[in-house]
Amino acid sequence: MTDKNIKECQKSLDFVLGWFAKPIFIDGDYPESMRSNLSSLLPEFSEDEKKYIKGTADFFALSFGATLSFQLLDSHMKFQQLESISLRQLLYWISCEYNNPPVFIVENSWFVSGSTKRDDAKYIYYLKKFIMETLKAIRYDGVNVFGYTVWSLLDGFEWHRGYTTDKKLMPKSSVLFYQKLIEKNGFPPLPENLPIEGVFPCGFAWGIVDNYIQVSLMVKLVGSPAKPVVKIILINWPDRVSWLTFITTVFEGDGCKDFVANTMPFSLHLDMLCDQLLKSVLFK
Repeated sequence: MTDKNIKECQKSLDFVLGWFAKPIFIDGDYPESMRSNLSSLLPEFSEDEKKYIKGTADFFALSFGATLSFQLLDSHMKFQQLESISLRQLLYWISCEYNNPPVFIVENSWFVSGSTKRDDAKYIYYLKKFIMETLKAIRYDGVNVFGYTVWSLLDGFEWHRGYTTDKKLMPKSSVLFYQKLIEKNGFPPLPENLPIEGVFPCGFAWGIVDNYIQVSLMVKLVGSPAKPVVKIILINWPDRVSWLTFITTVFEGDGCKDFVANTMPFSLHLDMLCDQLLKSVLFK
């Protein structure tokens, strides 16, 4: 790899992660590569503002999944994914770049074929690889990872079919794999785990995430409804089960109209979902 490629790679990470991480975890200001490339488009911060921004996060929330390529337009590659599971390298880079902050992996996994029925062996393969990468980062690289959340709680059929398809909730084989993994807190030295073995630190948090509801709560802007997407994360702490929600706003066109007529209160949706999931296989 040439020096130019290394610099371009660093710039890419600055624009994706450093945009927020450097101000919060380092010095309160944007990366130099962003300053030099965007110049006046970025606001200037006073010294007081920099001090205020620095340290405003309790942990580094990382979402890591498929690598998208806009050059390799191969129809056989789902969403143009490059099969790279270099999560360990990224975790180590974050640790070195941002003074080893506490890292919570809030979303991680891989797209698999929509035709997969109950036996999703390929998904289990990727899931096991990602979790092992996380364990290696903790044990061998000293990265301060304290939680891992797998994507996705439900199949993502809504991406291209909206919410028009009625699906039954049936656990796949990956549910049992992840359930056993949580029970053992990793890969204890058992014959079925060889050659992979090792457990996570005591108190490690396991979870699962999904975009579980979209409700029109905001006014229409430029002809498109702005709908908050609520990411719900079910976390299985050692002594309790907790819910975390992250709300982000997306602007949609005419693709998904199913929830426009939905008048059920938002809190009732959440209560119903929580009640059903707490009765499910995964966290028993």
